[in-house]
Amino acid sequence: MLRYLVLRLAGVIPQLLLISLLAFVIMKSAPGDPVASLVGGREFMTQADYERVARNLGLNEPVVVQYGRWLGNVLQGEWGHSIQDGRKVSTVIAGALANTALLIGVAGVGIVLVSLIAGHLAGTRAQRPVDYIVSAAALVSFATPAFWLGLLLILLFAVVFDWLPSSGLVTLGSPDTLVTRLQHLILPVATIILAHAGPYVRLVRGSVRDVLASDYYRAAVARGLPRRILMWRYELPNALTPFITWCGVSLPLLVGGAFIVEWVFSWPGIGLLFLKAAIAKNYTMLMAAVLVTGAFVIIGNLIADLLVAWLNPKLRRQYGHR
Repeated sequence: MLRYLVLRLAGVIPQLLLISLLAFVIMKSAPGDPVASLVGGREFMTQADYERVARNLGLNEPVVVQYGRWLGNVLQGEWGHSIQDGRKVSTVIAGALANTALLIGVAGVGIVLVSLIAGHLAGTRAQRPVDYIVSAAALVSFATPAFWLGLLLILLFAVVFDWLPSSGLVTLGSPDTLVTRLQHLILPVATIILAHAGPYVRLVRGSVRDVLASDYYRAAVARGLPRRILMWRYELPNALTPFITWCGVSLPLLVGGAFIVEWVFSWPGIGLLFLKAAIAKNYTMLMAAVLVTGAFVIIGNLIADLLVAWLNPKLRRQYGHR
């Protein structure tokens, strides 16, 4: 396992460098002017003021020089300051990342629980009403856009019934307590779970069906093993391997869906920060958001691969001995 971890970690740095380079080139190629966006347009600045601001921000130098300076500062732990308001990028990113990690973490746990429970029920009761209901719900989940579902939940639970807040992390004028934060978390988390759990449920169902049809499972049943042993030692462990693999592969989709949910619910995370930075052409904030998001996805894939290697004896033997 240690050798496997070292091999995977060796590929993280090149991936992050490639992500940062592509993001920098794309942002520099996109239309818009970060200097002019500071005052609402180029027509509100004289040429002298424009050149002075561009020189102070380091935007008048070649793209290669700008990228090299940015990369050197990042390697030293200096993320720079926001072009828009002068705040330290590292401080802003840390707060937004904590909110995004909370949202994705709670939603991820919910997706895992819903997928395992519903998928296992459908897989062990194939061609029965439970299987039909779960499969239909998974299909609806797969076909429902996250932004539409989020707006629908806001309309029902925040406007019609007025049970839950519609946006933000806290309510203006109300005390910032754990209860209020949980109330603001319910609708975004529910949106992510309902919009993304469908494929995972179908995957667990299919994996459970494959396990039930395997020879080793039938041999275990013939030996008279208790139902509890069959489920925890045969069904779930063997069904978890493709499930965890798919979780790692589909993590970018989950993160992208979480970003959309942040925009819909004005959740102050990386996704909302990314949108505001892109509108304002705030390059320093935008680069930090892209790099942190890339690192988040890569680390998630790494964790998923380590779990698969831990569950798969072949991988443990392959990387445990030369």
